[in-house]
Amino acid sequence: MSIDITIAESTDIVKENVNDNVIYFQDVDCRISGKDILRGITLNVHRGEIMGLLGKNGAGKTTLLSLISGLRSHTSGEINVLGERMPAHTAEFRRKMGFALQENALYEELTVFENLKFSASLYDVQNSRKRILEVLGILGLSDRRDQVVNTLSGGLKRRTAIARAFLHDPELFIIDEPTLGVDADTRHALWAYLRLLRSKSKTVIVATNYLDEALALCDRVAVLGEGVMLAIAEPRELVRRTGSCIDVECDEQTAKKIASGVQNIQQVTRTDITLSGISLFLAKGANPDETLREFTKYGSIEGFCFRAPDLSEVFKSLGR
Repeated sequence: MSIDITIAESTDIVKENVNDNVIYFQDVDCRISGKDILRGITLNVHRGEIMGLLGKNGAGKTTLLSLISGLRSHTSGEINVLGERMPAHTAEFRRKMGFALQENALYEELTVFENLKFSASLYDVQNSRKRILEVLGILGLSDRRDQVVNTLSGGLKRRTAIARAFLHDPELFIIDEPTLGVDADTRHALWAYLRLLRSKSKTVIVATNYLDEALALCDRVAVLGEGVMLAIAEPRELVRRTGSCIDVECDEQTAKKIASGVQNIQQVTRTDITLSGISLFLAKGANPDETLREFTKYGSIEGFCFRAPDLSEVFKSLGR
């Protein structure tokens, strides 16, 4: 069963002057080597917004990011980024953007400070030493400034890569999987930094596979599936529309009985047999009492818990 999520980019929004949007996509297709990678993409991202980009592997996220950055040309449709029709290749356009991709691509034999100093020279950052020290302080790297990069942990390397990407104070910041492989402290430090960028009216695009990250950071999320835009919504609205979940711990026989027994309960939208029992998915606003009364009839229940859906379940609810 799929859910009906109204695309946030309504006709009224699409009709806005493109200059009112940091990113403007209108009915964009992208074909690579004869294969349609993106089809009919319409998207608007506003100044001072954190937009999440969600999608399974192969959904088209990387291609969409490459179109935004001007690294790839689209086949049809209209794209404007930072007021320029894409693809754009001017030095001034590049200065307005910052990138932190999955690969940190740091100079491992140099210190943290030396990496940032080199990047500052490429972008002609004024008062570069002051700016480097400022960014190091924001990202909690001041005490690591003279440490050689190849001696850093993965989380500290990630912080360094992000510091380098934002050193020239870009208007638009694109980050792919910001907290992939980092510890909890680093994860929350990076989240705090991205929120700081938003407070300074910077625009951030975050590609992530973690729903909790989208909930913590994003004003809206764009969900891609097989090259098409499945939904654009506030992340909490996406979760609410997906509904809640009851995880039930029981043996396999009981799980099968529950799956059969709750078929006639309208508020149960889907059931999944799991290794530990069964998961029951409830429609938005459903009262779980009826479901609780029903599944306790079918055998011994070791335990159960309520939770919000995860990203995989959101995709299933979208019919993908």
